[in-house]
Amino acid sequence: MSFYQLEDSYIQRSFKDRWFYDCAVIDRNTCSFILFNRVSEDDGNRVLGTVRFGEEGSWKARRYAGFVLPMLGVAPNLGKTSVMLGRISGVAVHGDAGDEKWPDIAESPNGPLRTGADCMATINGRLYVGGGWRHVCFLNDAREWESIRHNLPDPPNPKKASRFGFDAIAGFNANDIYAAGGEGDLWRFDGRFWRQCQVPTNMMMETLCCAGDGHVYVGLQSGGLMRGREDEWEVIHQDNMSVPFKDIVWYQEQLWCTSEYGLWTVGKDGKLVDADVPALASACSGNLSTADGILMVAGLNGAAIHDGNEWHRLL
Repeated sequence: MSFYQLEDSYIQRSFKDRWFYDCAVIDRNTCSFILFNRVSEDDGNRVLGTVRFGEEGSWKARRYAGFVLPMLGVAPNLGKTSVMLGRISGVAVHGDAGDEKWPDIAESPNGPLRTGADCMATINGRLYVGGGWRHVCFLNDAREWESIRHNLPDPPNPKKASRFGFDAIAGFNANDIYAAGGEGDLWRFDGRFWRQCQVPTNMMMETLCCAGDGHVYVGLQSGGLMRGREDEWEVIHQDNMSVPFKDIVWYQEQLWCTSEYGLWTVGKDGKLVDADVPALASACSGNLSTADGILMVAGLNGAAIHDGNEWHRLL
């Protein structure tokens, strides 16, 4: 059996009749998942679990109800810990920091956090979260959410959904963080203050990646891409997809993008192309996560891992 392969007992107990709603690589031996029941209409049931591969492999999971459109992040400062966060409410942890629900993230003076689709990121070993009213916080070593909203002003028109706050966050380090959302609303945090970036578009901003080539990539509405840093930006790709990219990550010297409709890479020329991967990987399009030299893709049709040399189908 391959190192990256789920045992039949795990598949029958937890994975059968479920699909991967989100995934997170903790290290090259450990990954977490959010699973939804495979039903025609969402029944509100979720499974948050962690698999450890290898001879001492294991699968541990817990069921939850609710967690509207949840997302999954990793908090390395709390050990091998994954965090599930609902878009409106709900926090649950799995791993070294516990296997339980935590209190909701405290509301800002203006209202609840209301996170976007890509508003969790591990930066300098800590988990950062962004959301409504341009709220940004991180999970500190005391297991408390610490705000870094600082000098961020309220959105100019909070009653308009597209200007309500942040939908994505990423960072090179704790002193170089980007948060984006709404119509061309992009900000940079230098460790003390936030400053709004001047960008050449007012398209909706959905996803972010601070890449290994030194650029920040911004996923735009309809599958568009913008690239740059601070106040130098260019739109490198425009498209008319029905959905934006759900995840953008940097792996093996190139940018990877995915949605439920496909898996793509971006070359040095900035062109978006179909990813050169076997069918066992492309069939799993939906979510991407990378850490410790491996890349995971997971979605409605299963999950696969690239170990740095080759692809392995999990399910």
